[in-house]
Amino acid sequence: MKSPPKSRGAVAAAVAALQERLADGDPGDAKLREDCAASLAELRAAYRADRSLFTPEIIAALRELRELLEESGQNA
Repeated sequence: MKSPPKSRGAVAAAVAALQERLADGDPGDAKLREDCAASLAELRAAYRADRSLFTPEIIAALRELRELLEESGQNA
């Protein structure tokens, strides 16, 4: 993500892209985990800037992604 999302649709698209990257990638790939963690950090910053862009469903999806990254990092 190059610039922070400015709409709920853009946030949803960024989360969907992140979910797809993790689903298609190798959980043991440290570079993939690093890139995804950076994307999550960018989305966290966007949340702090404008919480209204994040639905409860998106927040739940982001928590799941964070947990997946943490689990895959522990098992790598």
